[in-house]
Amino acid sequence: MLILAIDTSAVTATAAVAEWDGKEIKRFSLSTVNNGLTHSETLFPLIDNALSTFGKGINDVELFAVSAGPGSFTGVRIGVSAVKGLAFDGRPIASVSTLEALAENIGAEGIVCPLMDARRGVFYNALFKKTGGVLERLTPDRAIDAETLSAELAEYGEAYICGDGAALYETLHSGEARLVKPSLCGRYQNALSVAVCGARQYALGQTVSAPELNTIYLRKPQAEREREERLKKESK
Repeated sequence: MLILAIDTSAVTATAAVAEWDGKEIKRFSLSTVNNGLTHSETLFPLIDNALSTFGKGINDVELFAVSAGPGSFTGVRIGVSAVKGLAFDGRPIASVSTLEALAENIGAEGIVCPLMDARRGVFYNALFKKTGGVLERLTPDRAIDAETLSAELAEYGEAYICGDGAALYETLHSGEARLVKPSLCGRYQNALSVAVCGARQYALGQTVSAPELNTIYLRKPQAEREREERLKKESK
């Protein structure tokens, strides 16, 4: 099965084409940029490059996988909208948690703690445990403050952190748990990890169609939150 996977949920834009044999991915093509350009500029060139270097075209894709959130509201919309358009003919889609895909980046055994900066001291986060190469989810995706997360991690003693919020969380971490920093390759979004998660969902029969695909937002947009706060102050 040929999988096209993309992630535009944060500053990194990434696309991968992967060949899955029903058990594992052995052959793939990966294109990733973090160059300051908008995802609307970079996404389709990345997809074209990943497909062409693999020697395939868009019609050869049998499964689409996309990071549907949480993440940047604009970035998530771009990725989800792109896949909705590409899979309009009824091909299946795996709607992947951005946090699960980030956790898949980490190859070490133990507690994996992906972190995305949700602003104002809050992080998009979920906890996972990797044992024997298998990722087990311990919590749902959530928006959580640094103090609460530090107290939670203290129960585990050590955690591998990753994601674009990892560096910021380090400065706010107050608990006893030891944090293991990610390598550069493990820190940011990687479409190959999205493909791995997508294959796992396909095997479990958890794919969706284009009309069923939705974004995953854990918080309201910042502009909307600021507006609600302003209205509350004005009403007092």
